[in-house]
Amino acid sequence: MNESSDFHDVFTSSDDSDVSYDNLLRAISKCFVVIVGSYIAGRVGLITPTQSSGIGTFVSKFCLPALLFKSMLELKFSEVNWLFLLGILIAKVFLFVLVGLITLLVKRPMNLGYAAIFGIFTTQSNDFALGYPIVQALYGKTHPDFLKYLYLIAPISLVLINPIGFTLMELHKYKSVEEESSSKLKTAVLHVVKGVLLNPIVFMTAIGVIGNFIFAGSIPGYLDDILTMLGDAYNASALFYLGLSMVGKVRSQLGIGILVPLSLITAKTLFLPLITWEVVGWMENGNISTSYSMYAFLYGTFPTAPSVFLYASDYGIAQDVIATALVLGTFLSAPLMFVSAKMVTLIVNTGTAYKNVLSETSFDVSIISIVCSVWVVGLFVASGKWKRVPHRFTMAFIFSHILSCIGMITFYCNGETANWFHYPIIICLLVGVFSTRCWTAAMAIALCLLHVRSLCYVLRKQIWFYFIGFGIPVLSTGVLFLIGSHNMKDAIDPAFHYGTLQACFSLVILLFCLLVTLFSLIWWQRQEKQIVYQRLDSQRHSSTNSCIPITNTNGENVDSAENTFDEKPPLIDSLIESKGSSVQVSDDSFKDATETNVKRKHYHSYSEEHTLKKAASIEDLFPYNSNFSDDVFTEYESSGADAMESVSERTCLLNQCSNEQRYVCMDRLRSYTATSLVNGDSPQEEEPKTVRELNKEEYQTAHHLILLLILLLSMFTGLFLCAWKVFHSEPTGIYVEIEFLDSFFNYGQGLFVLMVFGFDTKLVFSPIVRRLRRLFFGAEVLRLPKLNDLDAPTKQTCQQFTDYHKENCIRDIVRDRRFRYQTFKKVFTGTALCDWLMRVGLASDRSEAVSYGRHLVLGRVITHLTSEHNFHDAPYFYKFLDTFDYVSC
Repeated sequence: MNESSDFHDVFTSSDDSDVSYDNLLRAISKCFVVIVGSYIAGRVGLITPTQSSGIGTFVSKFCLPALLFKSMLELKFSEVNWLFLLGILIAKVFLFVLVGLITLLVKRPMNLGYAAIFGIFTTQSNDFALGYPIVQALYGKTHPDFLKYLYLIAPISLVLINPIGFTLMELHKYKSVEEESSSKLKTAVLHVVKGVLLNPIVFMTAIGVIGNFIFAGSIPGYLDDILTMLGDAYNASALFYLGLSMVGKVRSQLGIGILVPLSLITAKTLFLPLITWEVVGWMENGNISTSYSMYAFLYGTFPTAPSVFLYASDYGIAQDVIATALVLGTFLSAPLMFVSAKMVTLIVNTGTAYKNVLSETSFDVSIISIVCSVWVVGLFVASGKWKRVPHRFTMAFIFSHILSCIGMITFYCNGETANWFHYPIIICLLVGVFSTRCWTAAMAIALCLLHVRSLCYVLRKQIWFYFIGFGIPVLSTGVLFLIGSHNMKDAIDPAFHYGTLQACFSLVILLFCLLVTLFSLIWWQRQEKQIVYQRLDSQRHSSTNSCIPITNTNGENVDSAENTFDEKPPLIDSLIESKGSSVQVSDDSFKDATETNVKRKHYHSYSEEHTLKKAASIEDLFPYNSNFSDDVFTEYESSGADAMESVSERTCLLNQCSNEQRYVCMDRLRSYTATSLVNGDSPQEEEPKTVRELNKEEYQTAHHLILLLILLLSMFTGLFLCAWKVFHSEPTGIYVEIEFLDSFFNYGQGLFVLMVFGFDTKLVFSPIVRRLRRLFFGAEVLRLPKLNDLDAPTKQTCQQFTDYHKENCIRDIVRDRRFRYQTFKKVFTGTALCDWLMRVGLASDRSEAVSYGRHLVLGRVITHLTSEHNFHDAPYFYKFLDTFDYVSC
């Protein structure tokens, strides 16, 4: 009871009689109920795409233009706050340029179309269908003029920003045509200008402004009735059409492919509100500025308008990305709009009144985050990943975060103490918080150098990563202690013990780490694209070279992703030449060599273009015994191309190193791989991959990239908060929201680490599944029903497949497959069978192919290689059984 009463004392509504919690909830919920209902109607086919198009035409060509025209006729331009509109324009243009530049830097080859459509996505809001009901519920009585601003804000995108994007997309479109001429460029420009002028929203806005001066701000009665009727039909029709427009938009944007849509959603629903909040707040002063800046923040949270997908479809640019981002962004914006709208209605009575609430939130989040962090540390230790690069840096980041959480918990338990015990608490807190920021930058640099330079280079320079991660935070905290003084008076955030000076230090560190992280990721992506295109060009030029067939010990051809390569590298030549004169080795010695942790892919040659000549011997390159068996050479022959492919990611570029440095690099890698690598997984867990793919799997590149993007979001939030602390003094409701958001991002990073790394399938889920199988079935294998108990569809499917398709299927997909040091005879993967079933027409999609395959498993037509798995659309190994004992129905 005390907590709730205290919290109520902290905030008061700007006008409880005019803006109520129930009205706000009702305004948002009714919008999404209509959207979800129409989406379901379109999904189940109650409304066809043609009918949906008709509704869209009615909304965009009649209702919305009428509503805009009526509003422009009634608008009193003398009462318009033009500085507010200028602030919105500056914020949108800034974000448009920022997103466009980042896209141009990351996307290779450079693509003006992607830059344009991504910029439009992050700046064009759904002002009317979703924004209007929410603004009406909040400001309909207190600030009715805010509704009018929606009609003035919309042309900012439609008239000023979107034409720039359309021009860029037209330039990209005509640039892709080989025969480019000035006349075509002129046609493109005219096409853009015509499209902008004939846009119903732009056209009716301009006509409405002219009509405002003609009719002196009043509408003739007969015209008002018509416009009112069409305008009243807009809300429900627009929301209903919004739901229909989402049907079928989300495509296969899963895994790493979801990063781009999520990045666009973050830029639209979080960065745009923050930028508009800051810009509008800086441009004006006083209480009016506070109202307008909070309104600007709320406006920025509105999701993207569905029309952006139409632009992407018209130009054929990033349709899947935009569609996925549009659907997810619309639904993910709901909680943010609700919280923001609620915070807009609050007035902060005193700056320090809600410090207890924020402290309790930080305390609770810190405890949960420590538990999550300890879990991930346990997984890293159990799997041996903590010894790897870049996981050793991730471990340092986790320990830094645990340190910051311990500091927050200790401060919460001891309160604002002024004795000597204050110093270790603040040191623990500040060093931990600063270290998490610096380690974010260090991890980004490490990942970049791993792929751009080499593993050897990262190992050689890793001392500097530890200096960035621990040295800079310790030095910064020491300097802060020397020149600052402890002052918690009027402090809102319990983490800011040194007032404005600490905010300045935090601002500098955040800005430095943010820029370093962004630069590292952009540079990495640019180099990755260049490497891919160079490799494709190299393969194209060498396509005429003959491939060398690889055979197993029985002289049979072996099909593997690593069996052929275009040209024997010099090192392979030297290996084969040495083979003839080397001492033969027994099977036992070879077995001893392969039973170590170094039996993975990491000991291939070190240069594809630069031969070692006499600089190093084979013993320097491979950590095996000096004697090699025939199988060793066969293994290296079979993976020659991929071995060459991985060179830049594991060794220093030998042409840049002296002979002495090459030996040092080899010794360092030999030591690292002998202690840091985990034994290879079972061949049933994955399909054979190229060395480059295995390198990325070892580094967990996608996992780290996702974590870095989340941490970038955290740093952006902290950057805006620190900027507000430095340049502003009076807190607002939106400021309170950012404080709590920053607190969660600061002390909840363990939750993010758990989401990314905490669900290791091999360590967590696989043992649970095996134990459940043992509990229910008495063994860790798949138990099949008796043939007599099979249902009729299964029997019919198996009989049909055996009689008509089995021979063709065996001929097409069954082969001997090589996985590292083992050859598996006459097997196929679940993915290959699914592809084959769809190709021959036995299944229409992959889910139907999986169902078909499970019928074959139940009928003993096929089986998993170790009888451990049912049929999956995955790279598990399966084999055909010799006989099928069909039992008649």
